[in-house]
Amino acid sequence: MSIVSQAARNGDSSAAEQDKAFFDENGYIGPFTIYQPEVVSEMWKKVRLQLLDKKKAIYGNNKMNYDRHLDVKILSDIVSHPDIVRRVQSILGPNILCWRTEWFPKYPGDEATTWHQAESFVAFEGESKLVPTQPHEGSWELTVWFAFTDAKRDTACLKVIPRTHRTWFFDERRNVPYDPSMPMKGTGAGFYGYDFEKLKIDPQWKPDESQALHFEMQAGQVLMFTSRCLHGSEPNISKDQTRMGFAIRYVPTDVKVYSRHSGQYVHFGEVFPLDRYAAMLVAGEDTFAHNKITRPLAGDG
Repeated sequence: MSIVSQAARNGDSSAAEQDKAFFDENGYIGPFTIYQPEVVSEMWKKVRLQLLDKKKAIYGNNKMNYDRHLDVKILSDIVSHPDIVRRVQSILGPNILCWRTEWFPKYPGDEATTWHQAESFVAFEGESKLVPTQPHEGSWELTVWFAFTDAKRDTACLKVIPRTHRTWFFDERRNVPYDPSMPMKGTGAGFYGYDFEKLKIDPQWKPDESQALHFEMQAGQVLMFTSRCLHGSEPNISKDQTRMGFAIRYVPTDVKVYSRHSGQYVHFGEVFPLDRYAAMLVAGEDTFAHNKITRPLAGDG
């Protein structure tokens, strides 16, 4: 669902202003169609096989498969797609880096992902992964959630509570130990080995579920939101349908990425070495030179 105006959808001259105004008020925009479902179905068949080949993956044989846009052409094309980048620019400005991509599968029977927030992406362990070096009036990070498969209510589509990006309900800088037994069956509190409940500023706080928007999406659509906006998903209660989300993270070029990490970071019980890492410049120019930079992959996918 979306409340974005038809004019913004049609891409008229005021679309960027409308996107920005709606985003500033609500913390999200979309969904928007980037590819038709039948096109994404063929893309996904290729990508699934390419993800198994980790010879060029910057983190090697890593189970999370982060940042595969750096070696898989189809993913690089999505990250740098003009329709995505144009809308990201309307929110973050002209000069844009993709600093990370992640996979969010929900298999039949998988638990809910409880409400959570982020901005500098401490992500339970260590230090802030993102450090802005310039003042920003609004959001300085943006997540684009790309549906590689249909995302419906019964397969755990993304849910968001609008306007919650203005208040911190979670302390993302609080370190939480990794527990491979999470999520605990029936609690909905876990996230791949971490407990979001331990990040609550007020342990008794509960979100107003009546305000939640559940974004059912077709394959090839995207939802854009600041990770400060409360978001999560329900359990996948389908019998045989997997929901596959591809999260693309963007920041302006003034933001330092991994500057507080000494060559690696630890997450989900794995070590992520940064010697081959680079942020991808998808729009504009980088006048700050804070980060090692690469560009979208050229050639055929």
